[in-house]
Amino acid sequence: MKTMIATLLFLLTIAHALQAQELSDLKSLKPFDINGSIGLNSSFYSVSGIPERQAPFAYGVNANATLTVYGVSMPFSFTWYNNNKKGSFSQPFNQFGISPTYKWLTVHLGYRNLSFSEFTLNGYTFLGAGLEARPGKFRLGAVYGKFNQNSTYDLAMADSMPKMTRTGWAAKVGYGTENRFIDFSVVRIGDNTDAFDSLAAKPLKPGMPMPEQNIAFGLTSRFAFTPQLMFTFDGSYSFYTKNRMELPPDSISDGWLRLVKGLITVNGTTSYFRAFKTSLNYRFTPSIVTGIEYRRIDPGFRSMGSYFFNNDVQHITFNQTVGLMDGKVNLNGSLGIQNDNLDGSKPNTAHRIIGSLSGNYTINENWALDASFNNYSTNQRAYKTAGSDSLLIFQVNRTFMLMPRFTKATPTASHMVMLNLNYTTLDDRNKTTSDMVDTDTYMAMLLYNFGLPVLRLNISAGANYTSMTNKNFKNVMVGGNLNLSKTFLSDKLSLNWSNNIMSNKINDDSGLIINSALNGAYRFHPKHLLSLNFSLINNRFANEAAVPSYDEIRGDISYVFTF
Repeated sequence: MKTMIATLLFLLTIAHALQAQELSDLKSLKPFDINGSIGLNSSFYSVSGIPERQAPFAYGVNANATLTVYGVSMPFSFTWYNNNKKGSFSQPFNQFGISPTYKWLTVHLGYRNLSFSEFTLNGYTFLGAGLEARPGKFRLGAVYGKFNQNSTYDLAMADSMPKMTRTGWAAKVGYGTENRFIDFSVVRIGDNTDAFDSLAAKPLKPGMPMPEQNIAFGLTSRFAFTPQLMFTFDGSYSFYTKNRMELPPDSISDGWLRLVKGLITVNGTTSYFRAFKTSLNYRFTPSIVTGIEYRRIDPGFRSMGSYFFNNDVQHITFNQTVGLMDGKVNLNGSLGIQNDNLDGSKPNTAHRIIGSLSGNYTINENWALDASFNNYSTNQRAYKTAGSDSLLIFQVNRTFMLMPRFTKATPTASHMVMLNLNYTTLDDRNKTTSDMVDTDTYMAMLLYNFGLPVLRLNISAGANYTSMTNKNFKNVMVGGNLNLSKTFLSDKLSLNWSNNIMSNKINDDSGLIINSALNGAYRFHPKHLLSLNFSLINNRFANEAAVPSYDEIRGDISYVFTF
């Protein structure tokens, strides 16, 4: 690690020396500047008929600012909010971080998140320090920090998650441009083992996990072989130890594990996994592009530098984009196959056909049409030699969407009419289970918007219908909405009033839901903004209905100062 950091700093030093003459630009830059905003907010809440869903009264403050010193930008933010029903302070200081930038160099301090590769460091929030540098065609990056803070496991709290302090580092070295580059990245993160050094004196609390460790190596590249042909690749080998405290073996037979023995703890709980995706696209014309993509993630693959992976999956898809009639018609389609059980360890393998088709047609300056179709099917038998069809899973999900729209605008008025029709079906091909699973959903929405620019007035009205049906359940919702918005005092004051009414029938239970909201904002000074929001929900069902009736009121008032 020390050698890697030293090499990285050496490259940065050389790059800085090559461009040192640019420091003369400092004379023309403003020495100091700061801009941002600070806001105060207070909210109230009242409900009857159901339990409270938030505190009756809450207040808070949030601020964000960007400090610039001789061209170096340092953005930071601060949020504090108290919504505890007893009025005590909770989380008085959440997260703070800055990322000052000067030309090709960015430094990250505090709570930050960076992405080097999808399969190594990919947006995980850490507390520490990092840097990114783009001197010339070099693509460099490094971070070090805390990726998890230890937490106490409380058996009385269902959502309590035991965690240990987890620290680590990541680095990236690459070269190239946005359309032609290659990056090497590595992330090494592990749990702190200090608590395990004195188990006899202080046993572990119930439910606490064992310390884990991970190192993942990644290769990311993109190459435009020609202006028309583009190739991309992103892959990783991840080595994961589930228990750092287990004693290492006398000898390691696996060559890959011997390779990383000096980088992480290698023992009987250490495994390694692969993940990669690659694509090839060819642009025949600016509006006709053909592509193929392949993605494979091993069962059990994970990286401590990323939050989640949908592993044990591979798919191959063919993608096509076509533009016709001088851009008036645009079509996008994809078709592929997907499966799991990549290592054959499961007694079942699920196969899916994944496909979609969408398009839009601009008929003229007023009329246009959008349409789409999606099809996803799953075919899986629970056991290879199953003797009962009840263990067969064969389901098809289809979605159809059609949306014609009309728009017309003149200096005195604007009109927009849109109709959205949607049909979704879940079709179970297993006769044993189809009665419980088959579901059809119909949705229709009609919207009309009318604007009067001279009066700063906008009116919209709509109607909607939704029906969801299977053999044991039927839910039908029919409703409409009316919204009005207008600005006054040379656009300093804006008001918006929205109303929605919905008839909701669930099997034999029927009810009425009314929702009304009023929003106002007044900018009485270029740097001062005052806003007020108020909403009311009235939900009415019969006394014997399974769905409760309730009245709910929400409101908040806020003030924002911009500097």
